[in-house]
Amino acid sequence: VLLKCSTSPHIYLLEDGQKRWIKDIATFEARGYRWNDVRYVNCDDLAAVPDGVPIPPDAGPPPQP
Repeated sequence: VLLKCSTSPHIYLLEDGQKRWIKDIATFEARGYRWNDVRYVNCDDLAAVPDGVPIPPDAGPPPQP
């Protein structure tokens, strides 16, 4: 799940109960994410989710199941 709040430019991947910051647009697109899949959530709710390790730039596509 991709999450964003309206007052921040950051987009996060929700993974294993943690939010992982996707550091740049190139990485977002390289991983095959779509802008239509980003869910806007309440900023306080997003802040309450523990931080995970950010997704490094040029991380490439996510592993396939």
